[in-house]
Amino acid sequence: MIRKFITKAQDWADGKLRRLAGRISPDMRVAIILVMLAAFGALSVYMTVSSIYRIGRNDGKELGIEHIRHLQLPNDSIINPFESGRHGTGGEVE
Repeated sequence: MIRKFITKAQDWADGKLRRLAGRISPDMRVAIILVMLAAFGALSVYMTVSSIYRIGRNDGKELGIEHIRHLQLPNDSIINPFESGRHGTGGEVE
């Protein structure tokens, strides 16, 4: 049922667009296409330039930079398993 509705809506829009475009002369179609191309191109350039311009602007706020803190590892770490008293060995490595 929804698919039939969507198909009807597409056919209706296609028919309206074809009737509207059929009334326009070929020279006018080219002019409309060129105007739309210029408008969308200008919009694209504006969005790109404004995005590049706004990079790094945080309304006066600066990024907080701090030193890396020392990572606290648990006592049962496996980084140095040959240390005495760990992992049940209880002795030194020879």
